[in-house]
Amino acid sequence: MAEGGADLRESGFTGLEAAIVLITFVVVAGVFAFVVLGTGLFSVQESQYSIQQGVRQAASALEATGTAYGVSSTPDRLEAILIPIALTAGGDQIDVSTISIRYVSPHHEGELLQNVPLMHAYPSYGRWSVQETINDDGDSLLEPGERFIVNISPLYVNDLVPNGVFTIEIKPAGRAPVRLVKRVPARIDTICELV
Repeated sequence: MAEGGADLRESGFTGLEAAIVLITFVVVAGVFAFVVLGTGLFSVQESQYSIQQGVRQAASALEATGTAYGVSSTPDRLEAILIPIALTAGGDQIDVSTISIRYVSPHHEGELLQNVPLMHAYPSYGRWSVQETINDDGDSLLEPGERFIVNISPLYVNDLVPNGVFTIEIKPAGRAPVRLVKRVPARIDTICELV
């Protein structure tokens, strides 16, 4: 019986070992599942953030509101272009000092420099400024409900002749650009509507 009793104690000890091993596997599997689920949830949150940022950058935050005008002191060519801009519906505020503007015509293309001062000024050739603000609060932030009139004075105006076609690209930092393709009218007045 001593031998049989020893067998019973050994089989009991083996059962205890099996229970400890089983509990260890369950705990390790639980920890592993927690880590995998946590990583998965983190990945889902990161991908949602990436998608939202992509949509934000792909959608332009600016729009040209109203009519673009050309300004000239001679009937031969335009000297400046006036474009009213505002935020799109639901758009975040934009600091206009971070905007870049490109002028593209059949014979010339290039980025225009910001005028100094930027606000409430007439730009010199090759520069742009915010000539006028509507409903603003005195800063350089374009906010919901505000409208800024951008005055663009290209360095090369040889293509701004009657029936000339040009493109203006207004790009806020980190956002999609607004492209405006315009045609100079057949007759140039002091102020003329661009089509």
